[in-house]
Amino acid sequence: MPIVRINVHKVNAERKLNSGTGQINIQNNVAIKDIEKLEFDKEGKNGLKFTFEFNCTYEPNYGKIEVAGQVFYVDEAKIINDIKKEWDTNKKIDSQVMEPIINAALHKGTIQAIKIAEDADLPSPLPLPKVTGTVKK
Repeated sequence: MPIVRINVHKVNAERKLNSGTGQINIQNNVAIKDIEKLEFDKEGKNGLKFTFEFNCTYEPNYGKIEVAGQVFYVDEAKIINDIKKEWDTNKKIDSQVMEPIINAALHKGTIQAIKIAEDADLPSPLPLPKVTGTVKK
């Protein structure tokens, strides 16, 4: 896999203090906001920095979590140039490249959101495991 690093540079959580009680719907979303080219000293290798935003919204008007970061991707110079050109022209990325990038951003964003949800007194953005059944004394 050509992903070499994932950085987080922004984590923000907000819980509305006047939010009511009842059913809370949680929506998670990740999006690529920008792609920048990276140059390396190694011959024939180039890279891209995919800037992403992960958002977790709690409805109705209960709160939100935002995580922003970057996924660093390395590949052959021609492949990197083709990806960057397609992004600059159409804001699209080939699914073979997009899938691991989105999965990496989703993974990092979800982990950060789970950590900060507890501090902000928000429900976990993913259901956490539970033990069910009767406990014998």
